Amino acid sequence: MTKQTDTKLLLDAKILSFVFAHIETAVILASLDRKIVSVNDAARHLFGYSEEELLNKSTRVLYAHEHDFSNLGKRFNDTADYIDDTSTVTCKNKSGYLFKAQVTGGPIKNAAGKNLFYVAMIQDDSSRLNAEDTLNKLHSITSNQRLSFKQRLDAILHLGSEHFGLPIGIFSKITGDQYVIQQAIHPDDSLEEQMSFNLGETYCSHVYQANEVKGFHNASNSEIESHPCYQSFKLEAYIGAPIFVDGLRYGTLNFSSNNPTKPFIRQDFELIRLFAEWVGHEIARKNDIKALKKAHDQLEILANTDALTGLVNRGFLEQELQDSIDKNVQYRREMVVALFDFDNFKTINDKFGHSVGDEALRVFARVVNEFGRSEDVYGRWGGEEFMAILPTKNIQGISVSLTRLQKQIREAGLKIAEQELILTVSVGVTMLRDDDDIHSILKRVDTLLYKAKDNGRDRIEIG
Repeated sequence: MTKQTDTKLLLDAKILSFVFAHIETAVILASLDRKIVSVNDAARHLFGYSEEELLNKSTRVLYAHEHDFSNLGKRFNDTADYIDDTSTVTCKNKSGYLFKAQVTGGPIKNAAGKNLFYVAMIQDDSSRLNAEDTLNKLHSITSNQRLSFKQRLDAILHLGSEHFGLPIGIFSKITGDQYVIQQAIHPDDSLEEQMSFNLGETYCSHVYQANEVKGFHNASNSEIESHPCYQSFKLEAYIGAPIFVDGLRYGTLNFSSNNPTKPFIRQDFELIRLFAEWVGHEIARKNDIKALKKAHDQLEILANTDALTGLVNRGFLEQELQDSIDKNVQYRREMVVALFDFDNFKTINDKFGHSVGDEALRVFARVVNEFGRSEDVYGRWGGEEFMAILPTKNIQGISVSLTRLQKQIREAGLKIAEQELILTVSVGVTMLRDDDDIHSILKRVDTLLYKAKDNGRDRIEIG
């Protein structure tokens, strides 16, 4: 190569350097033997070298792995053309930090088609690839219905800690000026659920008041160096997002570290916002499920409750009786059934009115609620009849209890004007037998009840 040719190439390299100087993408200009001729500002910033440190060095210095350098020789050679397609390689900066990069380029030719230089345009793609990987992991976590909300949130805290490089992760609920930890991860396990802090003493106060994601990577060299949180805990790096539940502020999701970190980028803010949105939606969903369950339970109670007395109704009693019979067959459990009927109830209604009759039925409910055993089921069978399903094998002991119950009902009575109305009930009592079904036991206890009526009322017949 002549001296004139060398001078021409140097001039061409300088012109090309001016062309690429202010492009935001990192640009490396190399000779035909792949030695660096020129780098722009973006390349110097990306790799951390000065131009003097790179000039005349092999482009191999920019790659973490030999195979990436060799593979890119397919587009950086005498016969290759400039290729718009990108290759993903692992690059290495001056400090040894490895990052995924997209490389586009090829030879620059003169008018005669002769190769003059190689140009490579390099973009740090690690953030995008890391974000995609984190999003895929987030989807796996949030869609795993085998995990509880607490387990999924724990996985999200660990995922965020890994992605942002911040070892402390906190999900908080904020009420008034109180910041309460709901769930957290900490390398020393020094944060516990329900630990409470004054909101103003946390970095989350900025997030919560602004209703927006906030982040800083080096607190000691920023305007928040005097913040109480830094003064108390020396947290250098922080990123946090507000959590909204059904449009209302609930708390925050945040990650932090005692060590500075690299500056956060737009993708980091979008990711933690996405994390916080999922938490908010999941809390809202849990609240909806809880409200639906409560409504369902209330409807079920209403469906199974006698409106007048507040005791369970006939439908519930029939199902409970059938279930108890089935359990007796399976587990050999004993059970006693008692059927009650108010004596002379028609006379009470005719003489004093149906409102007094209704009050008499409520007297029965109050007495059994006060004196009945917690395991016993009392309900209104219909009209002035009530039933009790009593899990026991001691029918004589039950007889004693029911006699006491009759006494309590008599003593409760009703006062109408100046007149005391004494209430009495007749009772039929029977024990479940091995060959019983729901029809046979109901028929037997009903017969015993009418036997008590026929034998003088206000008495108990056992059979």
